[in-house]
Amino acid sequence: MSQQGRKALGRGLGALIPQRPVVPPAAMTGTPTGSPSDTPDTGDRVVEVPVDKIRPSRFQPRTVFNEEPLKELAESIREKGVIQPVILSKKHDGYELIAGERRWRASKMLGYERIPAIVKVVRDADALEMALIENIQRENLSPMEEAHAYERLLNEFAFTQEGLAKKVGKSRSAVANMLRLLKLPSKIQDDLADGRLTMGHARALLSLDSDDQRLEFRDRILSTNMNVRQVEGATRSAAGKGKPPKKGAADPNIERLAISIERRLGVKTKIALKGNGGTITLAFADDDELDRIITIIGVR
Repeated sequence: MSQQGRKALGRGLGALIPQRPVVPPAAMTGTPTGSPSDTPDTGDRVVEVPVDKIRPSRFQPRTVFNEEPLKELAESIREKGVIQPVILSKKHDGYELIAGERRWRASKMLGYERIPAIVKVVRDADALEMALIENIQRENLSPMEEAHAYERLLNEFAFTQEGLAKKVGKSRSAVANMLRLLKLPSKIQDDLADGRLTMGHARALLSLDSDDQRLEFRDRILSTNMNVRQVEGATRSAAGKGKPPKKGAADPNIERLAISIERRLGVKTKIALKGNGGTITLAFADDDELDRIITIIGVR
């Protein structure tokens, strides 16, 4: 892929998708006029592609598509049309989704025959990367889905943690913290995937020394509905960290807030308290990263 293309990929799918008017529902319900075999690579041009010629991505990091949100999306598409085209990779027997699987599933739910799409020719590594970036930026992944997606990029495509962090627009510490979830027992991973436990619970459990302790605390959390602060206090005591922090030591609640901001903005964040106020410092590597932060917080 060209340097310009890689730069666009680093900014997310928005840089890959040209501005276009909304495609009304009526444009997606007619009879398909062509077949995948006679449709050329379209670059950035939006075309109508038969829904039944599209298959899910092999690299989709999402493993769960809840029916109720899909129904809500389908109703939105019925009323307003597909606002953003799906991204497809051309295959010999049809097309494979790179991004937009929820839009595709909702369109199928409505019985639409065609959907607006941009067809790309991409390598498998780029297809996985684009699928991951879209889902992370849309915040649609569960913690475990995100962690497994990172692991797959590291193992199958030889990314380093630092290189991966840069590629998905996150800090290295944010990526490392997600990967640490894979060290948890499978029961706890299932709880995270299903929403029974939160990332805050998981970070507290990771501070314990053994899986037996983690599973014991997991049972306590679920049976007594312990909140994150309660779990943090209990695990500190269990791990021999029950002493109050020394003067000047970092407040774990402030550290947790800084990590949350890092996760949202994808850059190293530092919070320093002073009196009743303080400062928040965001570190960015270059103009592109600054531009991305400005876009996220909406201060143009």
